[in-house]
Amino acid sequence: MENKSKKRSGSFVNCVAIDRNDNNRQSILPHIHENRLELFYVCSGNGQYMVDNRYYPIGKGDIVICNQGVLHGEEPEQVRQIRSYSVALTGVQVEGLPPNCLIAAGEYPVVSCGQLAAQVGETMRLLYLLSADTDNLGAVCSSLAEAMLNLTDALLCSRVQQRENDGSQIPSVLAHRVRRFLDSHHREPITLRMVAEQLRVSEYYLAHVFKQEFGVPPMQYVMKRRIGEAQGFLMNTGIPIAEIADTLGFSSICHFNAMFKKYTGTPPGKFRQSFKQSITHSEKGKSEEEES
Repeated sequence: MENKSKKRSGSFVNCVAIDRNDNNRQSILPHIHENRLELFYVCSGNGQYMVDNRYYPIGKGDIVICNQGVLHGEEPEQVRQIRSYSVALTGVQVEGLPPNCLIAAGEYPVVSCGQLAAQVGETMRLLYLLSADTDNLGAVCSSLAEAMLNLTDALLCSRVQQRENDGSQIPSVLAHRVRRFLDSHHREPITLRMVAEQLRVSEYYLAHVFKQEFGVPPMQYVMKRRIGEAQGFLMNTGIPIAEIADTLGFSSICHFNAMFKKYTGTPPGKFRQSFKQSITHSEKGKSEEEES
């Protein structure tokens, strides 16, 4: 990797803590960030994390690199015992890569902190606590976020052999064509038949090839994409639930409510309320820690 010693820079966006209870209650389904790089750090536990439609084993001390524009997230039934922090930065530029990307497409996205795991965990915890007051501590948060960015980059540069993916298998060209089509049209009211007609293949063959390559049926993939984006709207905006349902291509708010509860275990309104309560609780806990 070139420019090993070059300092990386970026602007701090936010830092989020996810404990075991949050993880079980509201796992974040696959989603995409259009304008930021995310570094997902595992403080404790182990499980799997999806990046660009592949699942990677993760455990304590691992950092998962989620480039801008790359699909990533959790599976509620697979990720149960992980406590983590997630820091997001924007304005990151690495020579030869798109904006807010730290690794090339297809590169193994997990790096281990090894013996530095405890110190990295404390740094992420400190960043999380300080991020409650970015008006006064924004510069400090940016410095800590950039430190995490440069540490991750250094770990990438020094990694000799940490490629555990199944790169020896040649992926199905058709399956990836289907995925690209679904990624471009997942907010539209598409059906399997429509996709098959567009790509001029049989519905059965399309579904078989897609599931063989990615592990889920194509329309389930579409639904998870929609639910993952819905979670982002519910957590980060005040957009009415009916408008979210319409934006993401659901036939009705009832259909949206039913699918959201099926994939997350809780209705969208309760999910939004639960997230707001967890944020309020976290901020209250931070204030109590700072006062003590």
